[in-house]
Amino acid sequence: VGTTGDFMIAPSSVDPRFINVAGIESPGLTAAPAIAKYVVELIKESGLRLQAKRDFNPIRSVVRLRDLDPQAQAELMQKDPAYGQIVCRCEMVSVGEIRDAVRRGATTVDGVKLRTRSGMGRCQGGFCTPKIIRILSEELGLPPEAISKNGPGSELLFGRLRVEEEEARRKEGKLHA
Repeated sequence: VGTTGDFMIAPSSVDPRFINVAGIESPGLTAAPAIAKYVVELIKESGLRLQAKRDFNPIRSVVRLRDLDPQAQAELMQKDPAYGQIVCRCEMVSVGEIRDAVRRGATTVDGVKLRTRSGMGRCQGGFCTPKIIRILSEELGLPPEAISKNGPGSELLFGRLRVEEEEARRKEGKLHA
């Protein structure tokens, strides 16, 4: 972090109840459980009273539309209509499931695929990949050209057609018909 070139795990100098955890690169994800335990100790030392949440479930279940009975599907779609919009017809994956996957950490087409099975059916993503790219773009606030298959260097789109660019500018009022 900054000039140290290392990570930092320490209470804030402004408020010791705020713990800075930044720049964790070298130990990465494997150190997360140990870091969490250390942060808990720092919070205890700050004087805050901690209380275990007895009904806490660390494993959030994932909704799979295709595994639900018709009544449960209807109830889910009533609660959130995005679950009624099917993106991947082969694997019956909805917009709601893809949004949930992105909100749980998926940032690439393959990340969504591994979490939802979208793109694993007969068409191998031939029909749903463009829709998945659009949803990723919307959820992550990135242009479609920034969405990748499985990380940097595997971007799927490389610009827009001139007609699309002109249409976009026309909608923005920057080009007259």
